[in-house]
Amino acid sequence: MVTVQEVLSLAIEIDMIGLAHRVFWAVSEGKVYADDASEKLDEIEYDEQAISDMVERNLLNIGKIKLYAVQTNQPGLFAFYYSEDVLDAYSLHQEMYREKPRRLTNASHLMGKSFDFNETGKSEILYVQRKEVVAFPFYLGHAWAGERRVYRMY
Repeated sequence: MVTVQEVLSLAIEIDMIGLAHRVFWAVSEGKVYADDASEKLDEIEYDEQAISDMVERNLLNIGKIKLYAVQTNQPGLFAFYYSEDVLDAYSLHQEMYREKPRRLTNASHLMGKSFDFNETGKSEILYVQRKEVVAFPFYLGHAWAGERRVYRMY
């Protein structure tokens, strides 16, 4: 049985802002309890306006940490950073590698993808890997364009 708490935790973990706030609203209004079966969520009449307001304010602070890709001076090689904003990722890259990024883009669309980490030998979805990080901005590693193997380059 999947619980309401497990649905809420997963929704927060993988930045599903609408679902997370919907479940949070249901729990906070006493419509369901955290240890209830998730199927109970289908039986609730939701206050769409209240949920929409929560999403707009981002009450749960979901999606604040994004994945940024820095195009390095070596063609086809990108450095990846978890950061709340682009300037922190830019600054960390300059500090670590003493090079000005050629281009820096939001790569959050890759968060649901699985990458192989050369350092640990593990394959992980970036959403799952991100929750292990305690301080941001964070250098994730380097990867070649089109590849899903991440290397740490110090």
